[in-house]
Amino acid sequence: MPVIHLVLADHDLEYVNHLSQWFIENKQHQFKIAAFSEKESLKKYISENNQNINVLLAAEDFLFDIASYNFIPVVLGQAVKLSNLSAIDKYKPAPSICGEIMSILTGGETESKWYNTGKSDLVVCYSVNIYLKSTIALMLSLLSDNYIYINLDSFPIYLVDGKIRSYGRNLSDVLYHIKSRKGNPVMALESSVATGGNQINHIPPIDNPTDLWELTDDEIDIFIEALKTWGRFSKVITDHECNAGPLTIKLFEAASCIIIPFDTTNLHQLSRINSMINGIHGLNCDKIRWVFCGNSDGSVLPRELDGCYEIRWINGSIPVLDGFTLDSYKRSQLEGLLSD
Repeated sequence: MPVIHLVLADHDLEYVNHLSQWFIENKQHQFKIAAFSEKESLKKYISENNQNINVLLAAEDFLFDIASYNFIPVVLGQAVKLSNLSAIDKYKPAPSICGEIMSILTGGETESKWYNTGKSDLVVCYSVNIYLKSTIALMLSLLSDNYIYINLDSFPIYLVDGKIRSYGRNLSDVLYHIKSRKGNPVMALESSVATGGNQINHIPPIDNPTDLWELTDDEIDIFIEALKTWGRFSKVITDHECNAGPLTIKLFEAASCIIIPFDTTNLHQLSRINSMINGIHGLNCDKIRWVFCGNSDGSVLPRELDGCYEIRWINGSIPVLDGFTLDSYKRSQLEGLLSD
């Protein structure tokens, strides 16, 4: 993700300093900040840096004398004379201001520099055992702060509490953005990131259970492409609902790794999953990781699962979101699932 060059300007020096300090402390990897309370200093800075600025968020009268620019001007406060410009309420909380800036960029900036941002590996966790599926997806997300967890269930069983870097957005907002064709969906993903529950990076889940099912084939393609070209996180860990719908098939095709955990209670269902996988034309089965969890109790695994991974300590009741930590042995086993 390119660093966003944001310039702040207002007559209230204390306000500008406080707002810029919030961005520096909380969004230092996403924003480069410059702040001004005097018009002449602002104009000089713009004349020297016009080509590098992305957004100028300034009190309306600061914008009057700016003749030409290559950035997006946004009024800080009420837009009276410049009513054609976007405006952000000056007294909103800083996280809300940040979220609105991201929304403005998403809707107004569609150049390729915001789209082809990088590469993220897509890891799909899928199982008829919803507790194991979500548990292992959350554990994988704990391995690195460079990973992000995204729940794709209509009715999630676990909710990651987003208390840090959350802007009130969730996956439904991302999907709405895609449906409305407003612009670059990568920026919509970026503005929805939160960190909570055991410091897991995540996007809060959909708030309407039908949102994912209402996506067209083209919209599914856009969504998956945005995940893969995000670039901010090296791995996107999806906790996917167990179904055989078009989103499932397309995720399997796009994934770099498909993880399917199961235990002795699910043995009779594995043949159905295997049949579905075999029915996906051209799918590389080498990227599938069957993971047997818990104790075998003498059970015999299906022949087609010879060589599957075994992680005996994992079960669906582990409190991953409640201070759970990974020792070196557990971390090693989980990392082994993601290795080529």
